[in-house]
Amino acid sequence: MPDRNSSKTLLGAALSLWSCLCFAQAPAAKPVPAASTPLAPSTPALSAGADALIDALTCRISYERYPGLMREIREEREEDFNQAYRQYSQPMLDVYRLQEPIAAWGNQSDVIVIAPNRVMMAVAGALDTVTAQLEHALEQSSESPLSGALDDQHALVIFDADAPGLEGMVLLGCEYRIPDISLLEDPEDAWRKPRTVPAPPTTP
Repeated sequence: MPDRNSSKTLLGAALSLWSCLCFAQAPAAKPVPAASTPLAPSTPALSAGADALIDALTCRISYERYPGLMREIREEREEDFNQAYRQYSQPMLDVYRLQEPIAAWGNQSDVIVIAPNRVMMAVAGALDTVTAQLEHALEQSSESPLSGALDDQHALVIFDADAPGLEGMVLLGCEYRIPDISLLEDPEDAWRKPRTVPAPPTTP
């Protein structure tokens, strides 16, 4: 039987970690009261999984797996992750609509938002409601994704979306604190960048 007290302590500690690492970078959001108990030492994030997108949303992508994450997601979900343009530039975001909704952190959505270092799902509803669903899911699970996933390279993020077209939605997912690698700089996306045509040589 799940231990509700330990699940709540785990949630509070995880959201406390999120507040420290991510709250300053995200739009203003109402944080859930955090427990004083620190997060237990984590084990390395999983290096393989049956669904790369769900692994990415739940902070289960290891440092070694991270550089090829978008390629892995596209290979598994070729029809879902195929688009011709970048929807947002300030901040840079790619938004994908899935053929079937997926579940993560106790919530469901068919809208995925990719930022340079974040993989998130856009959940319709108020921040308090989405957070409550997250908390409920952790209370029902004795083996939450937080216990072995959050460390100095992985952080849970949850905040109100403010990009046009995403109003009334909450972004929920994982931030990867891995420097010098952007999820929006996949080599397969080179066509997005303007090509530089070399100037013709000048004759003396």
